[in-house]
Amino acid sequence: MARLAVRTARAHPGSYVVSALVMTAGTALLTAFASLLETGLSTGRDSGFLIMLPAILGGWTVAIVAFGVVSTVSLTVQHRERELALLRLIAATPRQIRRIVMLETLVAAVPGVVAGLLPGVALGAIVLGRLVDAGLVGATVELRAGWLCAAIGAGTSLLAAVAAAAISSRRAASVPPARALMEAAPSPARNLSRARVAGGFGLLALGMSLATATLFMADGPLLSSTAGPAGVAVAVGLALLGPIVIRPIGRLTQAGVGATARLAARNLHAGARQSGSVLSPLILLVGIAAGTLYMQSTEDSTRQTTESTQLAPVNYLVVTMIIGFTAIVVINTLVATTRARRREFGLLRLTAATRGQVLGLVAIEAVLTSGIAVVLGTVAAAATTVPYSLVKTGSPIASGPPWMYVAIAGGAFLLALLAALPTAMGALRVRPIVAATAM
Repeated sequence: MARLAVRTARAHPGSYVVSALVMTAGTALLTAFASLLETGLSTGRDSGFLIMLPAILGGWTVAIVAFGVVSTVSLTVQHRERELALLRLIAATPRQIRRIVMLETLVAAVPGVVAGLLPGVALGAIVLGRLVDAGLVGATVELRAGWLCAAIGAGTSLLAAVAAAAISSRRAASVPPARALMEAAPSPARNLSRARVAGGFGLLALGMSLATATLFMADGPLLSSTAGPAGVAVAVGLALLGPIVIRPIGRLTQAGVGATARLAARNLHAGARQSGSVLSPLILLVGIAAGTLYMQSTEDSTRQTTESTQLAPVNYLVVTMIIGFTAIVVINTLVATTRARRREFGLLRLTAATRGQVLGLVAIEAVLTSGIAVVLGTVAAAATTVPYSLVKTGSPIASGPPWMYVAIAGGAFLLALLAALPTAMGALRVRPIVAATAM
């Protein structure tokens, strides 16, 4: 089993490198917060902000990283369903399939986690330096990065990967062997598992509860401890329900929008499960970026204390780190999903579609997906900014420049296009007949 897992990873380097990169980025982000926490716990003085910062931001950062890792690993397994079904066809048992998926996941996860530890410590040192520069931590405090730091950073990432492999392997093991003889049928939104639907609505309820709780909190540094997680919970809930939201796009197939646009809408509707995999990290990116940045700009507009002014550069740095991780997940997901469509592109070329038409199809799909993500991400951001702003300023409209929202929305569209189009161009370099007969 172990040899087969290693050989499979070598045969699909692109997919497993994507998973490893997400694991590395996620581990680095978690390790940075863990190093600050360990430093605060081991420091008798000046430990207030070193404990408060990871305590407030670390919890929902764990949720963000875990969701990013789970979605990436699940997508990798999803793209191999046909290959795993072939293993079932040659008498592999469901238990063996689950073991193979778990081992393959660990082959990518362990090196990624190890690679993320040192960059995480470096990020922690940078954040500590900003706290020192702001006068919030004494200049003599040195970063501590011991077993606790490594256990939190590496352990959380590995647990998320193992959980994703366990969940994904159950579906892979249940694929009927006969399905290996045909192209995997698209999974429409109505086939979402009950657990996923329940989880999505449960997180939406949790997010709204946290947003409501924020309204009844006193104005102070702990206000973000409920406002921030509210937006993250709503964003993840909407991401889980993404395939359901994609279904109405099918109505465009009856609209007079051109043949390529109709085909793009039909693809998104028919392959709602795969489209949801692309939609999820984009929702998270827009929701977190808009929610946290406008939450901080609202705080800056009040400037009630010198302390809040000093902490603002640190908060912006931390937010940038979180947004950076989410952007990595977005790019890797789009690249992996587009690369997995080489066979589809080959079939389109064999039916007389030109390269330009295929690229146009990919571009329209990216724009439609990004548009939905911007709308849903804005809803998630509102769960953070509306109650936070009401407490801070008495207005539901967050303080901050409009160009920031335009930049966030435009960045989502740009990321989607820059990740999908070059990958599609690379896939189109393969001869159509070769691509159409590939696994």
